[in-house]
Amino acid sequence: MRVPRGMMFGLVVIALWAMTFAAAAPAADDDPVSIDVPNKEAWMGQRLPIFVQLRGNGPFVGAASFSIPEIPRALLVKVGSPVVSSEEKGDTSWFMQTHEFALFSQAAGKVTVPAFEVRFTHRDGFTGPNQAHVEQVPATDLQIKRPPGLPESVFLVTTEKLEISETWTPEPGSAKQGDVFRRTIAQSAQQTSGMALAPPPTTAPEGISVYVGKPIVDDKTQRGEFSGTRSDTITYMLKGAGTLTIPGIKYIWWNPKSEEFGTKTLPAVTFEVAAAPKPAPPPPSRIGIALAAFLSVAMLGLVVWQFDRIRSWTMTVWQRLNPADRVAARHLIRACHRNDAAAAEAAWADWQNTQPASYQPSAELFAAAAELHRTRYGQRAEASAAWQGQPLAQAFRKATATSSAMQNPQLPLPPLNPRST
Repeated sequence: MRVPRGMMFGLVVIALWAMTFAAAAPAADDDPVSIDVPNKEAWMGQRLPIFVQLRGNGPFVGAASFSIPEIPRALLVKVGSPVVSSEEKGDTSWFMQTHEFALFSQAAGKVTVPAFEVRFTHRDGFTGPNQAHVEQVPATDLQIKRPPGLPESVFLVTTEKLEISETWTPEPGSAKQGDVFRRTIAQSAQQTSGMALAPPPTTAPEGISVYVGKPIVDDKTQRGEFSGTRSDTITYMLKGAGTLTIPGIKYIWWNPKSEEFGTKTLPAVTFEVAAAPKPAPPPPSRIGIALAAFLSVAMLGLVVWQFDRIRSWTMTVWQRLNPADRVAARHLIRACHRNDAAAAEAAWADWQNTQPASYQPSAELFAAAAELHRTRYGQRAEASAAWQGQPLAQAFRKATATSSAMQNPQLPLPPLNPRST
């Protein structure tokens, strides 16, 4: 059977494409990303190395980028620079980058490092175009051991030796309220990260305010040795007076080689705080005294010069604020509250004299006033002493309130939008 030329050309193209793809693509067992954990068991707080290997069939371009996950009660950090290597597999040269990570866990038992994203680029062969990858680093399970007898609440550092020192600025001693002291605690340990070292406690007695600054952490890798340092600055403000003591700070670490605990305690610090003296009021200045004397003399001279005018103006203002009818009304109400019949009768007469000749009291007020007169001029003298002024006060208030409302009627408001004619 004779194959047409067009079909033959298509088969050749497909075959060439398949050969090119087979040479460029990795084998099924050569994943672009793999993870290796030489030892999946470690103590709490101990450095557990994790290696992530990236593969490409050409040289790497730029730096790989990882989205490091957050793991409860654990810290995963990248360590140092990647190690680049290569291998020949068949007719393909493979380039590899090995990135080291370190896990420090404060949780015991099974700890899972979830899958996380990595982004990297390599060439397709030695001279081909760039190939960008977005891959997933496989998840892995680890086993973390708790040292025997360690309480769950203790923050543990696992190292063969932990060095701790502290400095104070100024040195603790006698102080007064409002003084500030700064304490710097420095830690360093082998085979651990500075971020995995214990933070300082913030406990202090009442009367001392504590402020913790941002820690300074640093990691160093030299000739395969890994070490970390941490420095914390704590500021204490003395607000209270008397004897104030900051308790000691106890640091605990676990030596994985000897399987023993190590401890170091920073001693307690005591302050004898004197109460701050109350500030004395500032003495008056000479300028202030002279100005006050000048103003006093000037005011006195003005009063003497314009005495008659000031007195006349004061009396006018007083009369406007206290007209005769209002004064008489106040006297009447006060007399009624005291049940003083004689004073009430005099105040009632004074108030009536301020009213126009056409004024007629209401029936209730007339009856209450008549009762006052009967009490005052009745045949029994003891009736005046038993007079009760509450009915007259109520009737007077009601009558004067009605009279004021009639003298000041509420006029209707003009329309908002009057219609034009």
